[in-house]
Amino acid sequence: MNAPKISYSIPEAAEATGYGETTIKEAVRCGDLTPRYANRKPVILADDLQQWVASLPIVSPTERKRGERSWTV
Repeated sequence: MNAPKISYSIPEAAEATGYGETTIKEAVRCGDLTPRYANRKPVILADDLQQWVASLPIVSPTERKRGERSWTV
């Protein structure tokens, strides 16, 4: 029986979200994610990681103010 993960290391959090480690570390630095420490190793709680992803903007920053896309198909 596999127990659900309750925390992630920085590399695991990056893999779980599809973002890079730099993005996860930046979220920690900005205070958007709060690490807990097991000895010296920072871990991100699974609930915190899910809340952070859910709080990300729905509209891409590459979309223009008038709703125009900055890319074409």
